[in-house]
Amino acid sequence: MQFQRASYGPFSPDVKAALRTFVNRNWLNEEQSGRVLALRVGPEYEKDRSRFAKRIQEHGKKIAKTVDLFSRIRSTEQAEEVVTVLFASREIKQGKRGAEVTEQQIFDFVLDWKKPWNTEGKRRALAATIRNLVVLGWMRAQISESM
Repeated sequence: MQFQRASYGPFSPDVKAALRTFVNRNWLNEEQSGRVLALRVGPEYEKDRSRFAKRIQEHGKKIAKTVDLFSRIRSTEQAEEVVTVLFASREIKQGKRGAEVTEQQIFDFVLDWKKPWNTEGKRRALAATIRNLVVLGWMRAQISESM
């Protein structure tokens, strides 16, 4: 899947198309939850799950790791921070070809991209997100003492 910079985190038309397919199959339901749409498992998912058991098992470790990460996310704002940081890390690494990326480089990349995030509170949240993703093993980056 290809992602690109967008105002609300990285965006992928592929993800949007996949979500539409899941909703059309009744694997997901979209529910209004305040100002955002919440996705809930739909009624057809359990019925169809056995047909895809082998594929699910093949990707079991990735699925478990993803569930672990998403179970730690408490808000849409935090979700945006996480996916933005992961995207930034990958973008920087593509340009460096094997060279180690630092937390500070990721921090600077994000603030250059997301100008409205350059507030004290958001900088603190961003630094914490970067460090947490490194500690949890979701991305590799050299620890920056300045953070």
